[in-house]
Order: sequence, then C-alpha cells, then structure tokens
Amino acid sequence: MNFNSAIGMISSIALFVPVLLILAFRLFTNRSFLALAIYYLIVCIETLMKYNVINVSKSMYQSLGIIDNFLDAPLLLLFLMFFSPSQLMRKRIIVCMFAFIGFEAIILAIYGFSVRSVKIILGPDIAVILTISFIFFPRYVRLAITNSKSLGKAVMISSILLSYSIFSLVYIFYYLVRTTRYHDDALLIYYLITIISALLMSIGILIEKKRIKKLDELKNTRKELATIYGEKEVAALDKDSRFLSPE
Repeated sequence: MNFNSAIGMISSIALFVPVLLILAFRLFTNRSFLALAIYYLIVCIETLMKYNVINVSKSMYQSLGIIDNFLDAPLLLLFLMFFSPSQLMRKRIIVCMFAFIGFEAIILAIYGFSVRSVKIILGPDIAVILTISFIFFPRYVRLAITNSKSLGKAVMISSILLSYSIFSLVYIFYYLVRTTRYHDDALLIYYLITIISALLMSIGILIEKKRIKKLDELKNTRKELATIYGEKEVAALDKDSRFLSPE
C-alpha cells in the first residue's frame, strides 16, 4: 500500500464519522442530514472499492463513481437547505436543485452513462455548491461571533466551503489539464481535504446537536401546552418574546 492509498483509506474512515454521528443522534429524521449521510456513505464506499477493501468488478466501481458524481449536487443542495434563513431562500435552492437535475438529465441523454458526462457536470456542480456555501458562510461566521448558538452551522458551512474550494482545483488538474502527471497529486489533495472537511463536519454536528435537542424540547413543550390549553392560547404565548424560539 503506497502513501496515496493509505491516505485514501484514512479519508474513508473520516467520512464514516459524520455518518455515525447522524445515525447515533437520529438526525436522519431531518432530510438535510439524511442527504448528507447518503452523500458521505456513497463516497466512503466508492473509496473502499477503489482500494479493494470492498472487492467488486472495475465496471461496478466505475458505475458507482458516476452515480456518486451525478448525486453530488442534488444531495449537497438538500443539505444546504438546512442553512437557509428564509422560506424564499429554501425555494430558490429547491429550484436550483431541480434545474441542475434537469441539466444532468440532458447531459445523460446526450453523452450517456459515462466518464465524459461526469467531466461535464462536475464543473457546474462545484460552482453551484461553492457559490451557495459562500453566500451562507459570512452570515453564520458573523452570527457565531455574537451568538454561540450559530457556531455549529458556522463550522459545518466552513467544511463545505473549504472542501469545494479545493475540489475546484482538484477538478482542474485531474480533468481539465491534458497531462496525467498531476493525477496522483490531485488525488492526494482530494483525500487530505476530505479528511479535514469530514472532521470539521463532525465537530459541527456535535455542536449543532445540542441546539437541535433544545429546539426539540421546546417543540415538545409546545405540544404539551397545546394539549392542555389549546392551539389559540399557545399561539398567544408565542407572541411573547420570552417564548421565541432560539436562532
């Protein structure tokens, strides 16, 4: 096993950590975290197949790699909806997701289920995820400075922004530069940034879990109050600033 292979295996382990956290904390009931878990799990399995930890045929490995790249943008856009500060922004992300799926369908119809299709969609994929994460990043970093309740989201969006910033360079050197002399270096950088981003995401999930737990407790309290006093009385309580949900 060479150095690249060893780092690739470590990246698989790192990718599995946020998946385990999502399962352990039952965050998969939230569709954004479910999408993130599926995304990480597919990439993890693909890497294990590459280094024959999961022994499959070359065609099966290549097929999973193509599927992974086609699912990349839709799954990440679903996850990015978690950071949306308004319904309008959520709708825009949904529109963007379906537009991208339509774009993928057109490319798939023209070029088929092939590496060439992946090469075409991966550029716009990275650009879309990078743009949206860049929009959210300053907001949650600013909020985290003044309000610790936003720290989890700030760490998670940093993970996405960091990884896709580097992925854009990896894409250029792996797919666009004609020579293959940089392929091994690009792959190594990809594995290293995957490890860092997965660990950042895990930290963000651990922090955010505390906030989600508090919100769940508030929701349960509201349901109990609604059972006792009725929805109208609880709605009146919501207007009082003491009962506002935390950010």
